[in-house]
Amino acid sequence: MSFNKLNNWLKSSIRAVLTMFVCGLLFIAVANPVQAATSKPSDGEANLNRIQDKTDDVARSAPMGIDEVTKESQKGLNEVQGAADQDKMISPEEADATTVKEKAANFFDNLTK
Repeated sequence: MSFNKLNNWLKSSIRAVLTMFVCGLLFIAVANPVQAATSKPSDGEANLNRIQDKTDDVARSAPMGIDEVTKESQKGLNEVQGAADQDKMISPEEADATTVKEKAANFFDNLTK
């Protein structure tokens, strides 16, 4: 009888300790999100300011026609962003990822082997 009481007490104590440990970890994870940042907040500011200036200029002028929009879009990623941060983006050719189609083909190939 006393063994069952001891066993139940240990189980409840372990649950309480684990619960407090998990709550502590969650509190620390929420309280310190700044440690996860790897870049400075001002890194993207220059490009964003340039994009904002261009947006303001476009807003003040008359609406662009389709030819002007197409011409501006050919300069970079899109009409507003231009070529900003184009060198930082990864193209599909540079990516070392497996597509869903390839994963599905591999899955079915493995099933038939």
